Amino acid sequence: MQLDRIRQPSVADFEAASAVCYSRFPYQRKLDNRQRFLGFQRLGVELAVMRGQDGAFQCVCFLLPAKLEMGGETLNWYYMFQVASLPTAPGAGGLLVRQVLHWYPSIFGMGITPDAERLYKVFRWKPFGGFWRGVHPVDLTHMIEDYGSRIEKPWKRAALRMGSGLYNAASLPVEWLLSGGRIANRWDGKNWDRQAGSGAGKSAVLGTYLPLFESGDLRAADVGGVGRLFTPVNAGSLADHAALWRAMRRRGVKFCETLLYSKEACREARRYGYLPVTLQVYCWDKNGVLERAIPELQQRNFTFLDSDKTV
Repeated sequence: MQLDRIRQPSVADFEAASAVCYSRFPYQRKLDNRQRFLGFQRLGVELAVMRGQDGAFQCVCFLLPAKLEMGGETLNWYYMFQVASLPTAPGAGGLLVRQVLHWYPSIFGMGITPDAERLYKVFRWKPFGGFWRGVHPVDLTHMIEDYGSRIEKPWKRAALRMGSGLYNAASLPVEWLLSGGRIANRWDGKNWDRQAGSGAGKSAVLGTYLPLFESGDLRAADVGGVGRLFTPVNAGSLADHAALWRAMRRRGVKFCETLLYSKEACREARRYGYLPVTLQVYCWDKNGVLERAIPELQQRNFTFLDSDKTV
């Protein structure tokens, strides 16, 4: 086995790495295309890979660079996403991640799955509490089908499944009334520069391969069937959110979500129709960069746009 850090991957490199991911994330096929990989190049996405004896990728992970100007200093880190290995390479993920920690001293891991959480604990990543995702179901039936396994109590899962059809039917007139009959418009991501965090100027790149929408002052993307807000939840009115939900519903989106990181933001999100759900955050922070950067990002109202969750 050979471990490589690919700082400037080609489109072919991204295609080969994504093919490894399909064994674990088959839904990703619908999201991937040449334009996405060209966007990755513009965003500076790197690859860390493990190769077999024939040079083919056996295990991969993608890393998105981020930075923050703070007190005359530039803080740099990476978001790690799409970590996957072929079924024929057991244990490869742990070996690759261990090497990645030597190459990248600061990694921000957001939305960690239970399997990854166990691995990160072994490598002594630091957990950061106080993060939530505010979730508004759009198509509750499909949402439960895809994410119901994350609901620990079976009776809750069964109750949501039984009531999902009624929820979907009732949502149509409610959204129409709340929105005043409006629907969010398509948007190209240009002429909008958010200075909050590392997402500044990023929307124009995302607009080359993701469907983007605007509703009042709200901005959002359909990221593989999940609507993610580029703006804080209070950036628009309830009518703006309802218009966004209507547009996402037409696309078959399962739910819309926004990033939250305070109890006050959670209370506010409920008023806009979003249910706070704990978001697992773990960081590899060898030099203490993220320990300094995260509180500053929170003060600047960073959103999913600033992370890997919209690429």
